[in-house]
Amino acid sequence: MKFLLAIFACLASVNSFGFEIFALGTSNTNCKNSGQAYTTRLNELLAQDKIYATVINAGVDGDRPAFMMTRLEQGLKANPNTKIVIFEPGPNERNPRFNLGPSEEVLAYLQKQNMPTIYVSHVWIQSNEEAQALASKYGVYYYGHWNKNIPTDNDHRLFDMPGGGGGHMTVLGYQKWAQYMLPMIQQVIKEKNIK
Repeated sequence: MKFLLAIFACLASVNSFGFEIFALGTSNTNCKNSGQAYTTRLNELLAQDKIYATVINAGVDGDRPAFMMTRLEQGLKANPNTKIVIFEPGPNERNPRFNLGPSEEVLAYLQKQNMPTIYVSHVWIQSNEEAQALASKYGVYYYGHWNKNIPTDNDHRLFDMPGGGGGHMTVLGYQKWAQYMLPMIQQVIKEKNIK
């Protein structure tokens, strides 16, 4: 009997699945240990909020915007029930021309697909004002810089990158990022009437 109840519980969770959120990005999205990524915590927070969505972690360490379009197209084909994209182009390409050009191609593609998108910028590439203007140009939501409101201390940052700035986040930092991202996802779901 317990076995049958477990199967029904599993089927109920499958049937309650609503849609996918595709998180395209760099190691900031992927995390050194994907089980600690902000997308993992975001899945937990969405479930607690009774939002039946699965966040797909499509972050790749060291990736650059020039290589993200192919991954995006393949990811959307593999996950046809994607209703939201979180796009974090990251700082791996430090030359703004080679970062922002391909990033604009990704945003233009998503705009053409009528895909609700949350754009996550990086302070090394553009200011908040520049990033907000870019988001407005393509009709996407602007989250802010990927580490906004995350303390730059040993509890939240790894200090693992040259040049200072804190580097990647700790597990606690990623959990905070997920908490800060949740209201924006809720806003997108409400405004775009996503079910």
